[in-house]
Amino acid sequence: MKTTLTRRQFAQSALVLHAMPPASKGAGRNDTLVAFRISTYHWVDDRRFDALLAFFAKYPGTADELAFFTGVTHIPRPLEEMERFSKLLEKRMTAARQAGMGAGINVLATIGHLDENLETSLNESWQRVVDPRGRQPKGSYCPCGREFLGYVDKLYATMAQAGPEFIWVDDDVRTMHHPPVQYACFCGDCLRRFSEQTGRNFTREALVKAFSSGTLEERLELRRQWLDHNRSGIDGVLRAVEQAVHRVKPDAAVGLMCGGSLYYDRFDHPGWTKTMAGPENRPVRYRPGGGFYNEERMVEFVEKAHHLGSQIAAFPPQVQIIQSEIENFPYDLLRKSAWTTAVEAATYQGAGATGTAFNVLSQRPDPLDEYEPILRRVRDAKPFYATLRAELGRSPVIGVWPAWNNDIFAANSIEGRWPDGSHDASAGVSRGFVLSELGIPVCYDRKDAVVTVFSGPALLALGRDEVRTMLLRGGVLMDVAALEALESLGLGELAGVRPGKKVVKDGIEQLTKHPANGKFAGYSRDCRQSFSWNEPATLLEPRSPNVTVMAKLIDYQDRELGNSMTAYESSLGGRVVVAGYFPWSQLHNFAKSSQMKAVCDWLSRGRMPVVVDSFARIHVWARKPGPGKLACVVLNGSQEPLQTIRLRLRGQYSKLEWVTFENRRIALKPGGGAAGEVRASTPPLAAWNIGLLLASA
Repeated sequence: MKTTLTRRQFAQSALVLHAMPPASKGAGRNDTLVAFRISTYHWVDDRRFDALLAFFAKYPGTADELAFFTGVTHIPRPLEEMERFSKLLEKRMTAARQAGMGAGINVLATIGHLDENLETSLNESWQRVVDPRGRQPKGSYCPCGREFLGYVDKLYATMAQAGPEFIWVDDDVRTMHHPPVQYACFCGDCLRRFSEQTGRNFTREALVKAFSSGTLEERLELRRQWLDHNRSGIDGVLRAVEQAVHRVKPDAAVGLMCGGSLYYDRFDHPGWTKTMAGPENRPVRYRPGGGFYNEERMVEFVEKAHHLGSQIAAFPPQVQIIQSEIENFPYDLLRKSAWTTAVEAATYQGAGATGTAFNVLSQRPDPLDEYEPILRRVRDAKPFYATLRAELGRSPVIGVWPAWNNDIFAANSIEGRWPDGSHDASAGVSRGFVLSELGIPVCYDRKDAVVTVFSGPALLALGRDEVRTMLLRGGVLMDVAALEALESLGLGELAGVRPGKKVVKDGIEQLTKHPANGKFAGYSRDCRQSFSWNEPATLLEPRSPNVTVMAKLIDYQDRELGNSMTAYESSLGGRVVVAGYFPWSQLHNFAKSSQMKAVCDWLSRGRMPVVVDSFARIHVWARKPGPGKLACVVLNGSQEPLQTIRLRLRGQYSKLEWVTFENRRIALKPGGGAAGEVRASTPPLAAWNIGLLLASA
């Protein structure tokens, strides 16, 4: 197919080239800030591709690069089709570069996402993935199969022949969630490999039974071995990708899109990075993803930010291109606005991303005119994105850490069926992030934590010695499910209390006269146990004289039922707060949110990097870009415009600056505070708007 440009389009492309910085060469480019992922329908046809270039030429300099999808359905494609696509993509990417944009390829399906368009897709006799019950999909292949890995080699070598600057591996390279299969792979070959690795002979039925048999440590150990088996399978696919790509185009960067499904693959980003870099240590990219597709529940993009932040924290420091995935499926602007899309990208930079990959344009071969508002918003926001990257880089996020490690999936359903039981451990990580809705800064890595949160049985994944150290030396906030897990490790005394009687109805929490409660002593919180959530409360029984009571449980007759929240300080300095009544929900009133801020500050021994004094739904990502510096990404997570946000910054800062979403810089006057603190009041912040506070000595 022949591609032609009109005179006007050529002139517009020239303007783009003039506006852009000099193009970087191949995998060496590390300045990518804004990328767009492009549906196959918009490059496979000459007319549509010309329209695509004209679309981006309307706002020159907005897109730094384009990533071209290799298909429109989520299942591997025949090699013959990929060979045709590769030849055409070589021309398309050359044209994109001439228009001032970098260009690469996004292989949409390697293993296969799900059964879709089976009629024209790859259909070989190779082994598909198998779940614990023996079920198989029709289009997703076992990642360890020899024939399949041969296909991967040919597929990626074929794509590399097109001369891309980068090749993305999509997030179907996982062993979890290939509908109708949820957990894989229990095929005969994988069972034989696992039997060899463990020195035990397993049938599928025997292995599933063994996952939930024996002592606690025996269960955890066998599950960890299975997760490592999954990790190894993913590593094998990525090794095949790396070897194929760099054999053909040595300077192309390999990138991996990843998501929460990788909990089941042991989240081995350090190892996978080394594999994708190859023996020559080529640059590696990541695109952490997750779902936020519409504005029906806006807090979901904050939850996604925490999900992305947890992934990013595991990326090795040499990884510089981290593009958050923004996907507006099914790409309807009345479901998700241009404004939300633009703010979402900035939020993810606050959580650790260094750029954004926008998957927001039509998936069908239709004109793109209706998407101009998104392109215009991204153009207008790009200077702020650049400021965020320049000021934050890959600096650490400091705050309260909901504890997890790459074995966390092993702690799910510890007393039940596994892997297809409850996600009480891995989901527990998300529960702790609710604290960010109160203005408490959270973080994603133990080394950056000033407080640790244990929710559910997640701590079992960490191991007894590590948990013991955290409790003896640090500050820990935990719920009763975590306390019960602690008891199973024989460490319950380190929390100062033991779980007592369950209260299943009519319980009301009342704050005591405790220093952390201040003026809110006597305030109460009724979470209506009679309603459909059926969440019992647990009374806490002190086992040390060093325990103080922060809240009690009463009923509707004001009868005292027992302790519902306690604080404990050990002789070695460890501080522990246990919450036995709705620990992660209905925290958003003035009294309770103030108590939780005070609790976290006490647990941190005054090391919280920033304290939000305003009673407002403010999310803060506190970053430490260097000595004597603090940077706070501040998001107004509500529909209420705020005239100001009052903050206390921990540190001796003499210069404060506020950067608006429009990238205007406003000098702020530092206010006096307690020793080692500086007070700051921000300019107004509109609903669901974002800004950056910079503090320096």
